[in-house]
Amino acid sequence: MLGATVAWSGVAAATPNSPSETGGSTATPTAAPTDPDQPIGTHRTSGVTPARAGYNADESPPEAAVSRQWCVGTDAANRQSEVAVVDGTVLSATPEGLRALDARTGERQWRARIDGGPPTVRDGRVYVGTGDAVSCLGDDSGRELWTRRLSRVTAEPLLLDVDGQGLTVFTAAKRMDEDGATTGAVLHALDAETGETAYRIQGDTDSIYGTLAGRGTHVYGGTTAGTVIAFDVEARGVAWKVDLGEYVNSVAVTGETVFAGSHTGVVAALDRTTGEERWRTTLEGDDVEVRARPAVTADTVYVAATDGNLYAFDRETGAERWRFDGGARLSQRPAVVGADAPSVVFGSDAGNVFSVDGSGDMQWTHQLRDRVNTPPVVVDGIVYVGDDTGRLYALANAESNPGSDGASCRTPTKTAERERRDTDGDGVVNRRDYAPRDAAVQSEHDHRNSVRRSANEDEGAGFLLGTGVGAGASLLGVGLGYLLWGRSDE
Repeated sequence: MLGATVAWSGVAAATPNSPSETGGSTATPTAAPTDPDQPIGTHRTSGVTPARAGYNADESPPEAAVSRQWCVGTDAANRQSEVAVVDGTVLSATPEGLRALDARTGERQWRARIDGGPPTVRDGRVYVGTGDAVSCLGDDSGRELWTRRLSRVTAEPLLLDVDGQGLTVFTAAKRMDEDGATTGAVLHALDAETGETAYRIQGDTDSIYGTLAGRGTHVYGGTTAGTVIAFDVEARGVAWKVDLGEYVNSVAVTGETVFAGSHTGVVAALDRTTGEERWRTTLEGDDVEVRARPAVTADTVYVAATDGNLYAFDRETGAERWRFDGGARLSQRPAVVGADAPSVVFGSDAGNVFSVDGSGDMQWTHQLRDRVNTPPVVVDGIVYVGDDTGRLYALANAESNPGSDGASCRTPTKTAERERRDTDGDGVVNRRDYAPRDAAVQSEHDHRNSVRRSANEDEGAGFLLGTGVGAGASLLGVGLGYLLWGRSDE
């Protein structure tokens, strides 16, 4: 849900009335795994670091063909965000909430009812942006720590230590006049500990959208007008703006350069402090767009384009080194991993996930059910990626994968709202409630009966009759129990 209210699966909802620390109810999370093979890699934020370069030299992809280790679906819409992976936990944002999943099995540890974008994890906290707020949650349970309500938020938050002065959360919002017309953008700086507003910087530009990037004392973003904008947060002002044509969705930053692409097919390298153009190239073809920020290594810039090609450009000159034809539109940014011989992992609108080496030669490919709708994240040799069916997949080396592509895809069921005929609050109306159960394990079937208050909605029963103890046992001579269908096949 959009907004600042956060609720937890199996936990009472809490609505703080200020951005200060709150002492709301806490969930009882699943205990952290203690297996010696516990994953140790991390992906704390979109693009690996606040600079959003999308390159992690400490990770490596599966070396050969992959298969599905696990898969988790959703009852909500298909929209998903890039995951974060920390301490063996995958944090996945969907419209039904922010989910914490076991990285090895996909089992859910907790869920916070917040409809947000890509999470950022730092010092035991999870930072998430929504359409009108930024929230901070505890990473062990999803408990809300603070929420700062804002209006017309357009950019995903950035957590940045500004030149060693302490952590600040940056986000951007529209500035509008009385008639509802956009008059500019506002960069909000929030205290990472409390959520209090530290300062704001006005920007004379169109809406900033996508994910903010940061390095040193500068924060960068792309706008709907096709400009790249740089804020000097130390000077509390706009440092520079550069026009790239139309729609720039986030940027990648290195020590001296900002890399960006636009919906007009422009790819450019700009001086980080002055905005001076270092090089610019325009992709060939009609209506070719760059819809995601580039990924950047020490010598190469990787760009996914809607013509289906993954491009590799020389970082210093912008000269094209090679291109790989993915066969369908590429809408998500690539992920680059590996130190000595980097690999590029990316997905297409046809549902293919590819891994290619530094020369553009394919290493492996894997077909998902639908369009890839999240940037791939690679941690501990596992690729985490989502598609338009609402599924999140963990793909691992097929030879050593303990999972199986033939296994069903878990779809967490809705947590039903309590209604006046549901005495024990477990999501099942009284006349159908043969035994109290935890609301967290109710089925879609139960949810329909609870909300619609109808006993005639028994299409495709979600339960099987079995032995048990209940109020209607004497009618049959044996008790009635239930076995919940917790899985749905693909």
